[in-house]
Amino acid sequence: MSIELKPMIQADVPALMNLFQLYLYDMSKYMHWPISKEGRFEFDENIVLAYFQQADHHPYFIMSSSEIAGFALVRRYPYDADLIDMGQFFILGKFKRQGLGQAALRACLQRHPGDWQVRVLPQNAGAQSFWTKTIAALTNSAHHISTGDYQGTEMTFIHFSSKSALCSAD
Repeated sequence: MSIELKPMIQADVPALMNLFQLYLYDMSKYMHWPISKEGRFEFDENIVLAYFQQADHHPYFIMSSSEIAGFALVRRYPYDADLIDMGQFFILGKFKRQGLGQAALRACLQRHPGDWQVRVLPQNAGAQSFWTKTIAALTNSAHHISTGDYQGTEMTFIHFSSKSALCSAD
């Protein structure tokens, strides 16, 4: 599937905030977050705003045929600046299972070469399957999986190099 990774600008903050609500809705199945009386998920908006304020944070719309299909929020990992971290990644439901997520990850790896990590909630079986299969396909299985704590939450960490991913994609 053909995608475009479109860098976001400050004017895109409202659109990303709206999409982030959909992301939080999806994640609420696993995190059991409550919804406010206004019908929104409350979260620290600085999580999103950092992508427009910090030079090592890179927000992208994932576009398919000029339509927003999701987003990728890429950053330097705050606990190890040598790692590129997929902060958040979201594909709208109607675009799932079409190869768009893998194409978007490949585009991210091309823009940000280096050592990567993706964090996944262990209970999110769909995301676990997507990330392990996608990264294995892009790296010819040259990746490492571990578990650990991220800000008080047990996570699965998948580490890999964009070099091995880009070499195996050719």
